[in-house]
Amino acid sequence: MDMLWSGWGDPTAATALPDTVVGLLHDLLGVEPRTAAPVPLDRIQVPAAPLGTEVHDALLAAVGGHPEHVRTDAEARIRHTRGKSTPDLLRIRAGEVDDLPAAVVLPAGHDEVLAVLRACAAHGLAAVPFGGGTSVVGGLAPPGAAPSSPSTCAA
Repeated sequence: MDMLWSGWGDPTAATALPDTVVGLLHDLLGVEPRTAAPVPLDRIQVPAAPLGTEVHDALLAAVGGHPEHVRTDAEARIRHTRGKSTPDLLRIRAGEVDDLPAAVVLPAGHDEVLAVLRACAAHGLAAVPFGGGTSVVGGLAPPGAAPSSPSTCAA
């Protein structure tokens, strides 16, 4: 199963929190239950990838010329926008994608990782490592990146 883009785990196995837990979350932490479903993935408006030809070609060369290893499609960019912290999930579920990476680069090994980092450095791109995608501490947002910044790539 692919990583769920809008939450944790397998949505078919999800169970509702007991009313007592919902009440405690509300009373102790002020958490309001959300009833809105996530915006469907295919309905999120994603701007075109802002990579110029020169930058795209540099990233492509870094991963051995394999076009499937430099992803600029909407779904790959959405899935690599944020982690799974509560603020991240609430924003992505609402369709907020103002900090999409310009590309998702999939290096195959150590040498390709180094080549991707060199290409990013040469072109002024922030490279944001993306492992399992949980990142509950905000590690997928490049430091100092402004919303709508086209200068990031997730690797």
